[in-house]
Amino acid sequence: MNLKIQNYKLPNPVQLGYVLIIISSILYAFTHVIAKPMLGDPSTTNEILNQGINPIVLAACIYILNGLFFTPIARRKNNPPIKSLGSRNLILLSMIGIAEVSALMVYFFGLKETTAINASIFSNAEIIFSMLIVMIIFQEKIRKNELVPFFMIVIGIIILPVTFELYKNDLNMSSFLLGDILIILAGLFYAVDVNISKYVSNKIDAKRITQITSFASGIFALSIIIILDIPFNINLDHILPISFLAFVGTGIATLFFVIALKLLGGVKTILLYSTTSIFGIIFSSIILSEEITIIDIVSVIIVISGIYLMRNKLGSE
Repeated sequence: MNLKIQNYKLPNPVQLGYVLIIISSILYAFTHVIAKPMLGDPSTTNEILNQGINPIVLAACIYILNGLFFTPIARRKNNPPIKSLGSRNLILLSMIGIAEVSALMVYFFGLKETTAINASIFSNAEIIFSMLIVMIIFQEKIRKNELVPFFMIVIGIIILPVTFELYKNDLNMSSFLLGDILIILAGLFYAVDVNISKYVSNKIDAKRITQITSFASGIFALSIIIILDIPFNINLDHILPISFLAFVGTGIATLFFVIALKLLGGVKTILLYSTTSIFGIIFSSIILSEEITIIDIVSVIIVISGIYLMRNKLGSE
């Protein structure tokens, strides 16, 4: 027995990071599928189908439940109390939480108007915004051999789908296109979230990070609900899917993302996390019976190809 224990090899940190970020992508992809029907269908005249949960209320519930779920978990393994983390880390974690919930609220508003498949494709916009933030704020330049894959990602995520949608609507702004734009805008907040995460101390446990950022997110969303006097339209039928969104689609997915971020670094984590679009499209087609178009397939192929080329070039540095 002792011999087996001694010969047991721990997983390679990089390989573990790859596994965790892929699992995180799969779990997060379920949010497109589960949240879509809960938000209502604005295209129908049926009042029952049209009366969905307010996106801000849904986001608040998800993060408050997630924070409560991770509180007892974060107390294990003798984690230091929150007050010992220091004001700098607490401020950064609060900023991450605000960026996260802002992204989710904008995302939900967009998802309400567009399809879950489109949401899966456009959710990768955080890759573009994250790289733009690095280039503009941190003045890091993309090398010549990275330009082609970068523009492939831009074309696949934004230019091709948006242009096709404008073409279908005779260059008019539709509610469907507005939803697509909101999904893209949510990517900006997620990119801010990822870039702030780099400055949080590596000594803070991932579960503690998830707990604090979740409460910061929930409190921020609740503040908006109170200020705007938004009705809290939640019933018993919503509890189970909201709990799944909170504990699995957000909590576990975020935990794995944070761990992968520490093991792989920002760039690789973001690029691998983009596989969410593939899983999201598959789940949307199977569970929601949404139609996959040629444009969807072409967009994903272009994006994944660009990510593959960009990842290989960054990995060879």
